[in-house]
Amino acid sequence: MSGRWIRAAISVLLAAGIAVLILPGLTPASARISVYPSPGTPVASETTTFSFRGVKPNRLGPVRITGSITGRHAIEKRIRHSDGNGVSLVPAGRFADGETVGVFTHRRIREARHGSFSVRIGRFTGGSKKTSKAPGRVTNGLRSRPDLKLPKIRVAHTSPQVAPGSYFLGFRRGGLAILDNRGRITWYRPTAFGFSNFEPQNLNGRPVLTYFRTPTPGRDAAYIILNRHYRKIATVRPGNGYKADMHEFRLTDRGTALILAYRSVRWDLSGIGGPTNGSVSDNVVQEIDLKTGAVLFEWHALGNVNLRGNRESKPKPGRSWDAFHLNSIEPDGNSFLISSRWTNSIFRVDRASGRIRWTLRGDGHRSDFRVGRSCRFSGQHDVRRLPDGNISIFDNAGAPGRRAASVLILKPGRSGNGKRKVSLVGRYRNPQGRPSLATGGGEVLPGGNVLAGWGNSNSLTEFSPAGKVLFQARHRSSSYRARKAIWNGRPPGRPAIASVAGAGGTTVYASWNGAQDIARWEVLGGPDAGQLEVLGDSKWKSLETAIPISGADRRLQAVALDADGSELGRSALIEVGHRSR
Repeated sequence: MSGRWIRAAISVLLAAGIAVLILPGLTPASARISVYPSPGTPVASETTTFSFRGVKPNRLGPVRITGSITGRHAIEKRIRHSDGNGVSLVPAGRFADGETVGVFTHRRIREARHGSFSVRIGRFTGGSKKTSKAPGRVTNGLRSRPDLKLPKIRVAHTSPQVAPGSYFLGFRRGGLAILDNRGRITWYRPTAFGFSNFEPQNLNGRPVLTYFRTPTPGRDAAYIILNRHYRKIATVRPGNGYKADMHEFRLTDRGTALILAYRSVRWDLSGIGGPTNGSVSDNVVQEIDLKTGAVLFEWHALGNVNLRGNRESKPKPGRSWDAFHLNSIEPDGNSFLISSRWTNSIFRVDRASGRIRWTLRGDGHRSDFRVGRSCRFSGQHDVRRLPDGNISIFDNAGAPGRRAASVLILKPGRSGNGKRKVSLVGRYRNPQGRPSLATGGGEVLPGGNVLAGWGNSNSLTEFSPAGKVLFQARHRSSSYRARKAIWNGRPPGRPAIASVAGAGGTTVYASWNGAQDIARWEVLGGPDAGQLEVLGDSKWKSLETAIPISGADRRLQAVALDADGSELGRSALIEVGHRSR
């Protein structure tokens, strides 16, 4: 953007009575209130709210909102933030594409002058992303649960040295799965086709499960939160009219969620060899107040990240250019670490101002850090700040054939002359030497083991801190990430049971979808509920366990027992040859 253009734009806006964006050097030093979208944002939503942080909801004072095309907008609603540290103003009516919106206050606002600032509404193109079909009818499902057809997991190696807990995978084709340390499925839920970003997290100190609900005809994308009973307790969407993107959903200890959204915008791309009236995908980072749905933070890649930083793709006529491809957000003190796949970069973005504090670029191009060859990465995902201050990165290794994908751990620091640098702590490479064209994730587990989900390589590996493979498994459909955590699910309802009578005897099939601590099944039989005796038993083998019995009577029942022999639950009483419903 040229200085002449800025001066001309300011003149026009002042003539129209609209507040103008303020350059960084003009920010009042004593400003304490932040506003989102940030002053000067060039691609705000036409249904944007204005969220003020760092002020008591009743102390903000009068605010006037005026569009250069749509004129004065009344404030339809004020949403008090649940932590008492801010308020979101909801303007009445939509703004016009491309117009400049001035916001006038009497408070000291970061990045604003005399309490006033402006944002520009984007000129948006196209609609939402393609939808998937709803899950179809299952065939060849489990005997006791015909609605469940489990994915096949082939475990090549396991070890007693694996970290405690369960593995969590969300298959692109199939559903959500929890696996034990031997790769056996303990819980499964079918989903629509698409990456579901399935993770165990904590909400208000309690373990929960979260996943991305793929959009289907008539139903928008959203993130779903399940409690330990696998019941939905919340549906979370971005604010300001954006649609959820599958790449990131991170619950914080602040009662908020970090979420990504993408939207295509008309943009002049002639300076980088594209069309004057081109289209580019803006990536939007939001922090959502879970109690109120208010936006507590909003940051746009467009206007903050230089389009020339993209070295992996070029604009194409008739298509929206995916210039940034943000894919992870990590809280980092008073900032966020934001991963941009197509710029091979990690940005540290200040929460209060929205400014990029530093850029760590992994492909050898310009960076605020010196990155030696041993520390290089490209096309990365899943950037995390570790408790010791190091940074873990899933290095996709760029285009296929360059290098093996890996989980990379870097230590930020400074050289003798005070310049920033990163040094290599560890690199855990795909044992098959494969790159990952897309998707993937890495997690440093408590105790130091490292888990890698290899994305579209359809496998996962758990390493020891020294790099020894402790667990290796393959699956037929790719999973966006792999995670591991201790999970103690308590499914609602009763275990399921089915029985099949044959010439060689009767086989009972027992399952309890989501129960994590079944050690053994017992099968009881008798003429009625008051006259049952044990007819057979078996160790728990997988989500469904087959138990051969003899002497089957008219009615059967399955009982789930833990390692101490205590009863966890029992199925309904069924007739031989039938199943529970």
